[in-house]
Amino acid sequence: MSVRLPRITSLVLALFFGCALFAPLPFVVLTPGHAQNVLEKVITPAKSAPSSLKIYPSTGDLYLLSILITNPAAYVTGSELIYSWMRSDYAVMPRSLFYKDGRSAETEKAIAKTEMVDSQIAAKSAALNYLTQYFPGVVAANIKPSDIEISLAKTGGPSGGLAFAIGIVELLTPANILQGKSVATTGTIDSNGNVGSIGGVAEKILAAKKAGATLFLVPQSNCKDLAPNVAKIPRGIKVAAVSTLKEAITALNSEDPQGCANLGA
Repeated sequence: MSVRLPRITSLVLALFFGCALFAPLPFVVLTPGHAQNVLEKVITPAKSAPSSLKIYPSTGDLYLLSILITNPAAYVTGSELIYSWMRSDYAVMPRSLFYKDGRSAETEKAIAKTEMVDSQIAAKSAALNYLTQYFPGVVAANIKPSDIEISLAKTGGPSGGLAFAIGIVELLTPANILQGKSVATTGTIDSNGNVGSIGGVAEKILAAKKAGATLFLVPQSNCKDLAPNVAKIPRGIKVAAVSTLKEAITALNSEDPQGCANLGA
């Protein structure tokens, strides 16, 4: 026996679900972005750099990873959320984790640009400090951060710091640190070489795989984001967890670098 709902009730329910599908909701959608090799035309000597600044070509690839995220001026609708939840390479997260209420899209973009500039300054200092300590023959003591130019358009935020620092070390020393490897990395860095956590790690490892990287350097503090019940590690890519620039360089030269599994993630 079936009972039909009154027409008015059916109309109200249809209106309710219709609004839920197209109403703006406080979420953002994250998708894997592009992987850019920072060793190719990204890190170069500044025009004012001294002649002692010599660039050594690398035989490997060092990819800086990015994610695509809902524009700060836009909101996600219910139908978009349903579609995103059905995609294994999409992630839905609360908007408040990425954007602060009351900030305009222009303000958010300006903040991301400032964070990118700050990450480049910190990366230069961290890399030169590392070279001064471990490669004194590179005359890093005579090179200033302003002698190094980092050019990366259409990318914001602080998560490229580790990639920039490793790239500077690789290009300023004759020691072939990457040894022909294809490496992807993400993480913030401060002038002392400490590596910090970032967002979108699960999406970035998919971008790393797509770029052909076989090693993914991730901040140790982000290991929880790659736990088996949270994310899937693609086949053919090894994860190394690092907390400093020194650990990152060590991982590049290790046949079995310490991964997140070793840290209980």
